[in-house]
This record gives sequence, structure tokens and C-alpha cells, in this order.
Amino acid sequence: MGDWDVGQFIRVKDRDTVLEISYEDMIKYHGRFNIGGVALAFKALELGFQRTVPPGEIPERNKISFVSALGESATGVVDAVEMATRAVSRGAMSTDMDFGRDVNAPSNPDGGKFYFEVTYDGKKIGLSVKAGLIPEEFTGLLTIAMSRHLNWEEMQRLQEVKEEIATLVMSKEAEELFDIHQL
Repeated sequence: MGDWDVGQFIRVKDRDTVLEISYEDMIKYHGRFNIGGVALAFKALELGFQRTVPPGEIPERNKISFVSALGESATGVVDAVEMATRAVSRGAMSTDMDFGRDVNAPSNPDGGKFYFEVTYDGKKIGLSVKAGLIPEEFTGLLTIAMSRHLNWEEMQRLQEVKEEIATLVMSKEAEELFDIHQL
């Protein structure tokens, strides 16, 4: 792990200030609705920085960009990336579902894919969520939600599954979660 990664923190430099942003901080910013996306974004940034930031260097926010092929509805990913990098505010984040069409990555029922690209100072890495990480129950409930409103029990179960995904993601090393695409 690089000097910028301390446990469950991501360190970034904002001008002359070094910020330690925890997974819990990201949850405070986003909430728990799409907590699985928050966890995936945390780990994608962690691995992306490991592979693109020179050893011993703390990544500077203004040099980071991020692409999510999950689209705008993946608000957990969007909010987590924004909190850590300010990429949305800086116009350095794209949420284009067509972006990952040709990438071997799990599909989301709304048409997106579980694929991300992290770029630091021009060096880019692609990350697709490993097959089997996203449970079929999650995609099944999302598919139902796209055709009709979920009943209370289904909504409760979907939130439980999101929490389970987040717990699983945060219990693993980032390398265990993603297939890496050198770009």
C-alpha cells in the first residue's frame, strides 16, 4: 500500500492540504441508500490510486478523473467519488452507460455495467467488478423495481442486500474485487 492509503482512508491533496477521507465519511455524505456503490467507489479509488499514483506521492484532486459505466442512477458511486476527488464539480467525472459496452463486466439491469476508469495525471486504469460479486438477488430486485414499484418487503430486502454488498466489498482487498484493464 502506498503512503496515501492508511487503513480505511483515502488520502488526497487539495492544494496544500492533505485530506484523509474514510469510508464512513463517504457514507455521511451519501447516506445508506446506495451504500454498495459507495463501497465500490471507495475500493475503485483505492486500487486506482495504487496503480496510477507514483509511490510516496499523495494524489492531487485536480489531477484525478473518474468514469463510471453504471450511469447517473448509481448515486452511491457518484457521491463517493465527488466527496473524495471533487471530480463531478470539476467536470472530471463521466457517468456514461455506453462507455463500458465492449468491456467484460457484470451488467446492471438498467443497461449500465460495473466498470470504472480511474485516471491520475494522464495515467489510466480500467476496473471491472469481478464476476459473481454482485448477487443475482440484487439484480433481480432492481429488475422488478424497473417494471413496477417494489412493495415494502421487497424494498426492505433490497436495502439489506445493498448493505450486504457493502459489507462484503469493504471486507476485501481492492485487488480481490476488480479485474484490471491496463489502458
